[in-house]
Amino acid sequence: MLHDPALVLVSFLAVGILVLLARAAARSGRTAPGVLRKVLHALIGAWTLVITPFFQHLAWALVPPVAFAVLNASPKVRELMPTLATGKRESRGLWTFPVGVALVYLAFWEESPRPAILAGLATLAFADPIAAIVGTRYGQRRFHGFGDGRSLEGSLAFFAVAALSVGTVASISGSGAYPWRMGVGCGAAGALSEALSPSGWDNLTIPLAVAAAYRMFALT
Repeated sequence: MLHDPALVLVSFLAVGILVLLARAAARSGRTAPGVLRKVLHALIGAWTLVITPFFQHLAWALVPPVAFAVLNASPKVRELMPTLATGKRESRGLWTFPVGVALVYLAFWEESPRPAILAGLATLAFADPIAAIVGTRYGQRRFHGFGDGRSLEGSLAFFAVAALSVGTVASISGSGAYPWRMGVGCGAAGALSEALSPSGWDNLTIPLAVAAAYRMFALT
């Protein structure tokens, strides 16, 4: 009976530690705020990816992301981490990330290991921050009329990391899906979703698009 509540408490503890470490790193000034935000994004996403298969009940699994969505939407977060929530887009991303996790749980919950959810979470955790870093540093070919300032270089980086992440999920989940097909198909779906979504809102669309693509390709 205490299995899921214990996972909730461990999740709060793990995320709390990561946030405190990020706050300490921000105060040191050794890491650029933009890079630090993306590293924290990836680490929390990785934790969510690891812990998700161990939950037994959807209701308990929803507790951490819903709680963090409420907390992160509060102005108090900006006071705690002013260098990590410096603008409207950054502040939006703080709460849309856990909301995206909650939505993909609600839409695709199934028996463990839940590969469709894991594919969406892995893409959100790793492909999204890598694309932002590559696009910021090396992006030369900016999209016009869409993409909210994103670049072709960033989208290609997103696709590569997403394909690798989803392919890995498919290969270890034991679902019988072809890793290369899942990786390419879901990577393309995620990259398109990221390119078309306004900044911050892609935390909602990416996991849903990738999980939906995974489910579709797994059934064909």
